[in-house]
Amino acid sequence: MSNDPPPVMRAWLVRTLGTDRFELHPLVPEASTRRFYRLESSQGRSRMAIHAPPETENNEQFFELARVFRRHQVPVPRIYAYDAEHGFFLVDDFGSVEFLAVYENPSQRRHAIGLALDALVAIQRTEDVHVPPYTRQRLRDELGIFEEWCCDKMLGQSAKPIDIVADSLTTEIDRQPKVTVHRDYHGRNLLLHGDRLGIVDFQDALVGSSVYDLASLLYDCYFEHSDEDVATYIDQFRDLAFNSTLPCIKPRAAYVRALELTAVQRMLKAVGIFCRLWFKQRKSTHLPHVLPVLTRVISLADRNELSELASWLHSDIKPNFKKSVQKLI
Repeated sequence: MSNDPPPVMRAWLVRTLGTDRFELHPLVPEASTRRFYRLESSQGRSRMAIHAPPETENNEQFFELARVFRRHQVPVPRIYAYDAEHGFFLVDDFGSVEFLAVYENPSQRRHAIGLALDALVAIQRTEDVHVPPYTRQRLRDELGIFEEWCCDKMLGQSAKPIDIVADSLTTEIDRQPKVTVHRDYHGRNLLLHGDRLGIVDFQDALVGSSVYDLASLLYDCYFEHSDEDVATYIDQFRDLAFNSTLPCIKPRAAYVRALELTAVQRMLKAVGIFCRLWFKQRKSTHLPHVLPVLTRVISLADRNELSELASWLHSDIKPNFKKSVQKLI
């Protein structure tokens, strides 16, 4: 898929803006089929033009959820124009400063996480019929991504240890208090725009576990927060949740256990997706993250009565993955 804007998109933008005095600058393609272009006009205002092919992207859900989230004070982009037939959007430009870019600076990291935790309260307060449920079957299917693309396709081996723990793991996650969840609430989808937060990639939001998004944020696949920082951020968000009367597991130990088990499920899913990106799109950009993510999964699994899973990942999956990647790329 070319990263150049289709001529029909440029023509649509000319009609929408009433001028052809603008430039489109392509952004680095992401994992999906969407393509993003920073639009800079003669008036000096920057916006984001998006080409999201309707045959592969859930554009109607993106459109509806943008409306829903903005109504609930969640800082997602405003949609200025939408062409449903071609999958064209013109939206706010939140800039290009991802949270990941500031995480290395402790004071900036604390500020950024504080913004994310505040926004998470707004997300969890959101209630709307357009946000479907995060079912236990979907949680199980996501573990299947790891089984298929990492264990089977990448390593050519059985994933029986996943089958053994899948029911108990997904049941534990599914039984948690339910709120709206972003589902990809991590440092690449959270942007600093001046001193404000901008949230993107929200179109897959569901109603699921109240700890899911916090697990995404604190157990980011692209950055490892220290145990001390994780503990601090947990307490910070729990205070916000209680003060906002959000559904929240009261005993701290039970809350942390639910958070860590959710992180195990989510990070295994992510590893499967990283492998799938290689096999389906020949994108190796995410493969370097696999081993560090697996290391964290092993640690979390081992201290939450999933020692057999931890042992299998440590002695079998990690070394075999390392060998396989060396042969592939």
